[in-house]
Amino acid sequence: MRPPSRAVLLINLGGPQTIEGVRPFLFHLFNDPEILRLRPSWLRWLVAHAISLARNKTSQDMYRQIGGGSAIRRLTEAQASALERMLAATGDPCLVRVAFTCSEPFIESVVQEVAAVGANRLLALPLYPQYSLSTSKSALDRFGRAVRRWIPSADYDEIASYPDEPGFLDAHADLIRTELAKMKPADETGPHLLFSAHSIPERFVSRYGDPYPVEVRQSVDGILNKLAWKGPWSLAWQSKLGPLKWIGPSVKNEIERLGHVGVKRILIHPVSFVTDHVETLYEIDILLAETARKAGILEFRRTPALNDHPLFIRSLADLVRRHPSFMEKKVHG
Repeated sequence: MRPPSRAVLLINLGGPQTIEGVRPFLFHLFNDPEILRLRPSWLRWLVAHAISLARNKTSQDMYRQIGGGSAIRRLTEAQASALERMLAATGDPCLVRVAFTCSEPFIESVVQEVAAVGANRLLALPLYPQYSLSTSKSALDRFGRAVRRWIPSADYDEIASYPDEPGFLDAHADLIRTELAKMKPADETGPHLLFSAHSIPERFVSRYGDPYPVEVRQSVDGILNKLAWKGPWSLAWQSKLGPLKWIGPSVKNEIERLGHVGVKRILIHPVSFVTDHVETLYEIDILLAETARKAGILEFRRTPALNDHPLFIRSLADLVRRHPSFMEKKVHG
């Protein structure tokens, strides 16, 4: 059977699969011009090299504590397989491939792979539900350059973000309900629903107009509406890097504040991560769990990331199907 002429690229950051892969991953991360905004490029290369060397041992220790590498490739491949099956089952066959910016398989090699099997209509679907200059823009720029280089005759497009996609919000709400059911009965002090999102430098918002915080809040508001939530909640930010001022409050500070005012039970829900990886498995489950214990929190639970939750996969399929220039039945050229 001839492979479909359409290909969806699920784009994410990636992560090191082994301890030896940590330093190359860090270098690719900090050598991204949207993350480390240094000019000229050789200066950024030098700084990225220095940072990856300086942070290598600490980062390796983190990955050792979560099994010796990142689970992000395995989990993203599960998402891609589930999405490909769902599209095929509804009569909309597409190739669905994983593509990363900072580890293999890199966006450029995946574009070449789908070109080799005859794909001539491509759709980039970043696994960043909320658009940010530091993630979405960089990934989509690379996707566009790769298609223009290796498949110049192809039709291609992108889905920039989907912070309030109904199925995406339904999947979040379902995960929260499941974890709430496992918690001890609520009293006057909780449970407190704490949304967590990856932070970004403040200047990305003030100087460059990054819409990310607004889109994160869209997601949070949508989830609260789906839940018809009447209890206490807050939004905080994690994973700060470097000396710049980042948007806050930090999750660590928020947990400490909640403990200080007498909250005893917290359910933390990552709203910007669609797969479990170092930010959830290490930063939340190990570091922030210890913060909660020291703050007097008696019950500290985390919802899993969306991973291959059926409602999330269905929402991705809906996004693809609603993209008319990609899904129209004509055969290119």
